[in-house]
Amino acid sequence: MNIRAMRIIDYWLGRPLCFLFSVANFIARIIGLGRRKQKAGQEKILFIKLSEMGAIVLAYPLMNKMKEERQSEEMFFLTFSKNRDIFKILGGIIPDKNIFVIREDCIFLFIMDTFRVISKIRKEKIDIVFDLELFSRFTSILAYLSNARKSIGYFKFTFEGLYRGSLLTHRFQYNPFLHISKSYLALLQGIEKEKKLSPELEKRIEDSEVSLPGFISETKIKDAMKQRLNECGIGQGKRIILINPGEGALPLREWPIENFIALSRRILENSADCIVIIGTKDASKKSKLLSGALNNKRCVDFTGKTSLDELMELFNIASILITNDCGLAHLAALTPIKKLVFFGPETPRVFGPLGDNNTIFYSHLPCSPCLSAFNNRDSQCRDNKCLKAIDPNYVYQLIKDL
Repeated sequence: MNIRAMRIIDYWLGRPLCFLFSVANFIARIIGLGRRKQKAGQEKILFIKLSEMGAIVLAYPLMNKMKEERQSEEMFFLTFSKNRDIFKILGGIIPDKNIFVIREDCIFLFIMDTFRVISKIRKEKIDIVFDLELFSRFTSILAYLSNARKSIGYFKFTFEGLYRGSLLTHRFQYNPFLHISKSYLALLQGIEKEKKLSPELEKRIEDSEVSLPGFISETKIKDAMKQRLNECGIGQGKRIILINPGEGALPLREWPIENFIALSRRILENSADCIVIIGTKDASKKSKLLSGALNNKRCVDFTGKTSLDELMELFNIASILITNDCGLAHLAALTPIKKLVFFGPETPRVFGPLGDNNTIFYSHLPCSPCLSAFNNRDSQCRDNKCLKAIDPNYVYQLIKDL
């Protein structure tokens, strides 16, 4: 399903369902049929984040802290099927058998998997569920139907934002000025209480609490990727620059393809530099435009032709990654590669990649950022001047310095 279809379903179906379940929850509490009571022994924790692989990476500090501080607990994760392999890259912090997935390819698979997953989750008797979503009501419904004793997530209080009913036992106010990784960590405050219905928190989140695991390279895959690059004419002695021009799903967030072409041409002026175009199969249209415009033997297109493991090895082999604000920038943060990331409709202050080796391009126009949790990430802007203002020649000068 495309993003527009998901928004329509979430609005016209999600709102009434949230209201009806909130009424049912209120009546159940009155007649004494509330959530399950606390049990002795091991607790089970469920995290829900369906889309955005980058957000799952940024949720790692939260998952890791839960694992370290509450060692006896068993952790589960619910996400879209395309994100399943991310947890292997994150050091297997969630065991494969504990990952629930929903296929998003079409509405029929989506509905079928939703009912199947709800049944599985209820059988597990989850104790605490973290709803990490900001832009959808669907996850709040899933969290409620899990029948967990505690349901933790974001509530709008007096802010603008999505109506998601009163299904949460622990309500947190989203902070648009705090990096999302810290916002996720803040969800741990008050977890010991039976309920949290007001927005105040007690402790600040220190930078030292936010860290990612280093990607563990596999020699066999890395050697195979090097051999593949050699066969494409990109061997030792060359500086490899990875470029991800974007998928086109949210064109407002993407640097214009004309700018990628202009920048790539400048890069290829140096005979020691090579370009590898990367991305999912959904990015093939823009990748073909880029590779076709360059028509250079030192530019190869790997779009949709690498597994996640292979892509991570590419990050280890290459020198620089140039990309829009997307999940690849956050995956690359698990490796030493230098990252050049374009931001515009969203702010790097909240969604920037973690770690070092980040160069962020952000024009700071007064209308930017215009996508947020308060407008369901649906801006009325039709001309992303905030990204167009980033000059390819300026970017190239920074690449030369790197």
